[in-house]
Amino acid sequence: MKTHKNNQKGIALMAVLWVLVVLIALATEFAHSMKMEVNTTRNYKEDAESYFLSKAGINLALAELFKNASFHSIHEEHGWIAGNIIPEKTKSPNTVAGVNKEKVQDFDIVNRTGIKLENGTINYTIKDENGKISINSADKNTLDKLLEYSGVQDQIKRNIITDSILDWIDADKNHRLNGAEDDYYRKQSPPYFTKNGEIETFDELLKIRGMTKEILYGSEVYDGGYKGIVDYLTIYKIPTVNPNTASKEVLDIFFEPDQVEIILKNIYSKGFYSNTLSNFFRIKSTGKINGSNTEHSVETVIEKQIAKDKIKMVIHYWNDNALNL
Repeated sequence: MKTHKNNQKGIALMAVLWVLVVLIALATEFAHSMKMEVNTTRNYKEDAESYFLSKAGINLALAELFKNASFHSIHEEHGWIAGNIIPEKTKSPNTVAGVNKEKVQDFDIVNRTGIKLENGTINYTIKDENGKISINSADKNTLDKLLEYSGVQDQIKRNIITDSILDWIDADKNHRLNGAEDDYYRKQSPPYFTKNGEIETFDELLKIRGMTKEILYGSEVYDGGYKGIVDYLTIYKIPTVNPNTASKEVLDIFFEPDQVEIILKNIYSKGFYSNTLSNFFRIKSTGKINGSNTEHSVETVIEKQIAKDKIKMVIHYWNDNALNL
């Protein structure tokens, strides 16, 4: 009888222990679940805050673009800048009033990094699209020079690519001497049609006869590869290339060597070459929360339009989740 009671006590103890194990497991799972919920909520909150910080950076950039300027250029330390030419007045011995002696450059230098706002910081950049070659308005000669720079040495191959790009963009169905229209693309696998419209993304160029990833994005140059052309292109139809913001590679395509040397010397010595204003700008802004790894980046392309002394900013591209590469 005593042994039977001891067995019952042992079974009861085991049952209690199993109940405790189950309760502990449930409590642990609940605690873990709650921790995940708290982390998710905090991450969502911080992401939302960093997103609005990044949008604030976009507005700071727009405030810069709204300012009146005589020229836009690239500063060695500060990147894209706006500037004004101010006549310096000095007294002449022959006149009481001041006379214009020489022109002085006034640069609008703006800090775009580590800007503190609330419980976070903002970093933003402004890049000039007018310093690039418009793929949608470039002529055959410009495209040919760009491909040759990239490393496409075969003239026949360059002719095929340039003519095919122009055929892809123009509205008609007649292909150029070395170009391609629907009759060529319908034989591909899978078949497709010529766009007969403006190029909207750089990857679209890969659909065009003769173009390859290596030519577009570059490959190992030392192994007979290509330098790539995408960094020198824009899809926006800019009215003219801004020599103040163009790279040397782009300048070499549009100007003679002697002129390129003069442009670069002027930019180096006084900060700009000509009174040229840009109208397409790529803005990227990143908001970061203090004490956290959470950050959010927004990227946009803005066109500045001026008509009858009124400034209008037109958004051509907007990415709420830009990657920081």
